[in-house]
Amino acid sequence: MFLSYFYKISNSCLRGFYRHHFLVVSSSNFLSGFSTPKSDLLIFAMKKKIFCEGSLLDAVQRGNLFSDCKHFVDMPLKQDAETTLVRWEALRSAGPVDVERLREFVNEFFDQPEDELVGCEPLDWEPSGDAFHCVKDSNYRSFALALHRKWPALYRKISDSVRDRPERYSIIPVPNPFVIPGGRFREIYYWDSFFIIKGLLASRMCMTVRGMIENMQHLIEEFGFVPNGNRIYYLNRSQPPLLTWCVHAYFAATNDVAFVERLLPTLRKEMAFFQTNRSIIMEGWPGPLYHYRVIAETPRPESYREDLESAAHLHEAQKQKLWGNIAAAAESGRDFSSRWFGRTGPMAGRLESTRTSEIVPVDLNAIICGNLQLMGDLYDAIGDIDGSKYCAQTADLLRQTIHQVLWNETAGCWFDYDIVNDQHLPMFSDTNFFPLYTKATHPGFDPRSIVRYLRRTGALEFPGGIPTSLVATGQQWDFPNAWAPTTWILIEGLRISGQEEIAIQLTEKWVRKNFNMWRASGGKMYEKYNVVSACYKIVGGGGEYETQEGFGWTNGVLLDLLKTYGDQLSWTPADECRCCVLDCICLLHVTNMGVAGRRAGRCFLSAPTTPSIIFLLDSVRKWYRAL
Repeated sequence: MFLSYFYKISNSCLRGFYRHHFLVVSSSNFLSGFSTPKSDLLIFAMKKKIFCEGSLLDAVQRGNLFSDCKHFVDMPLKQDAETTLVRWEALRSAGPVDVERLREFVNEFFDQPEDELVGCEPLDWEPSGDAFHCVKDSNYRSFALALHRKWPALYRKISDSVRDRPERYSIIPVPNPFVIPGGRFREIYYWDSFFIIKGLLASRMCMTVRGMIENMQHLIEEFGFVPNGNRIYYLNRSQPPLLTWCVHAYFAATNDVAFVERLLPTLRKEMAFFQTNRSIIMEGWPGPLYHYRVIAETPRPESYREDLESAAHLHEAQKQKLWGNIAAAAESGRDFSSRWFGRTGPMAGRLESTRTSEIVPVDLNAIICGNLQLMGDLYDAIGDIDGSKYCAQTADLLRQTIHQVLWNETAGCWFDYDIVNDQHLPMFSDTNFFPLYTKATHPGFDPRSIVRYLRRTGALEFPGGIPTSLVATGQQWDFPNAWAPTTWILIEGLRISGQEEIAIQLTEKWVRKNFNMWRASGGKMYEKYNVVSACYKIVGGGGEYETQEGFGWTNGVLLDLLKTYGDQLSWTPADECRCCVLDCICLLHVTNMGVAGRRAGRCFLSAPTTPSIIFLLDSVRKWYRAL
């Protein structure tokens, strides 16, 4: 009986596994990357039945056993997957399973997510932090040293227990240690890795960087792409493809030509994945563009209840479409943002209207254009003229298409494109400026038009930096938050395009904001920041989970900025923040409006909403200071 049940459920799992992933990465021959016997594929499919879909996952997440859905899917099994599933089916067949019995089952068959990763010290980490003695200001130098000394606290390796019994874990083993973001994010995250790597290179930790790049290479060789993270439940999506940036940055620091030659086939494989599975072309376009697209039949396992709630108003087929668009928003790295929301209909301006796959985003296309140019540089480095020529020609075509489709001459800026309604989405987003950094600009482009656009929108007026949008929705990738990666890309884009003055101004704001928050919190670093408030106690907020500490990419970006601009930055003690209380009241009202509006079904995508509140806040602040 056991064997017949095992083969029945295994074959069912495999059919679903093949169907789902071939839809997502069909021409990448997803399963060929495993190079493992069928028995291992059966085990993999059984794990998927526990950690990605199925009645057990559904019962646990609906039962609200854990406040964070991610906790359960990170828990290792105490017994093999097939044993766990057989026992679960036996329990179900005996009658309804209440919450207490469900909790007992989970305690019996699952362990806490503690032993899969082991903390260790990087071999190339030097506690002295000599690399940052070049930072002129003593306060910022101490800040840089403190951030440099955080690396060991975020450094992990796969435990021996995972290597001995990988079938019991949702984590996907990789060969080398790596730096995690921190908090609930206890594994590799793809696009986080580049910004962490920039900080590691500033810390002169090239060996650690090389190992992290090799981990991503391993994932591409295994699956055809780098997943969102190295968990089985992330295998239906990637993230912004920044491995080429990582390799190029490592090469610039080491001149390791042999390593580049070994990595280029992997970079080509990743490019082929996006060209095959994420490209789109419309009539009249010179060439293809790219969008985020995920096919999902179920809610995201790590945010299961949230996705069920978002789709509660829909029929089954519509639910799967929404879940796919929500997963695609996660693939974009911006989960979630008003960028992806619908603008008409009863759910307009809400997460329930997410339509990511219907939008051609500026950032992804700029990234891929930049990847082609960087790959061309790497081909030049190994003397491959044909490879370099192909990359240059493909980048030129993409640059031309970006100009035709995404550039808005009237605004003097790039905008996301709505392929359903055949129009620009002319909202402010910090991703509008990615082409500056990746040199995806057109002939005759004047970078001063971007500065004019930034001034015209008022985006340069906030004390902590550039907000990720000017729309308050209660989502974490919207006003009033800003994030390290997009801040860094804008700063560096302005710098390399000749707008150094604005780049320095934004660097000063961002470093000061982070430093002041670090001082006020007793040494904490966060994943996101509220850049509208001058208060040193208000962190970024919104989204599906509490603001996380750590934090890998925040630390990495700051170390790179302090290394790059350290001779031009200085800090002076701020006056007593008398407006903090007023800022707290006003800004909490702004943020809560988005949350309350989402619950009430109101749309906060109208442009005047936020600027009017900011004007009021600024006016009150000026009045108070004049007292």
